[in-house]
Amino acid sequence: MMEDIKQFFLEKLITDERYEITKPVDDQTLLLPRFLDKLKECITIYTQKYPNQSVTFTETYRSNSLQYKYFQQGASKIKADGMHHYGIATDSIFIINGKRTYKGDVMLLRKIYVDNGLTILGMWDALHVQLIPVGQQTLLRSSVINGIKTFQSQNNLLVTGLVDKATIEKAKSVFLNP
Repeated sequence: MMEDIKQFFLEKLITDERYEITKPVDDQTLLLPRFLDKLKECITIYTQKYPNQSVTFTETYRSNSLQYKYFQQGASKIKADGMHHYGIATDSIFIINGKRTYKGDVMLLRKIYVDNGLTILGMWDALHVQLIPVGQQTLLRSSVINGIKTFQSQNNLLVTGLVDKATIEKAKSVFLNP
């Protein structure tokens, strides 16, 4: 389960021009495909109950710079490497009468997410949803660091496990221009 997340991070996210962006991103292509598929299934279930509503996302990918800014502002408990950073978390918002709003059936949407194997947080972040449980986040972070180290070693880069400029450029040359 962690393998596809690690590969997606390495091949898609660190090679994306927005990897270090300091603004919120709502591009759904920056979500792990199997996570996005699961979200779409949940939205379909929700719209069966409320056919005049839909659900979309206010933030998909989040850079570590923005994550740290949110932490400093007290808007997040995580300083870096939150699940948004790996393309496996998003913040939902309802669309009612063509307008984005938080006034949809929050409790039903949360129940649908959980019933379909996704993870929600407490009501302090009511419309946040992620692919893996909080208890697996440390394992995911370790897996990604090890994947970066392997990539760095295979490509004769300094092996740190950190996504530095050289690692980003090499990943772009390997994955975007094979």
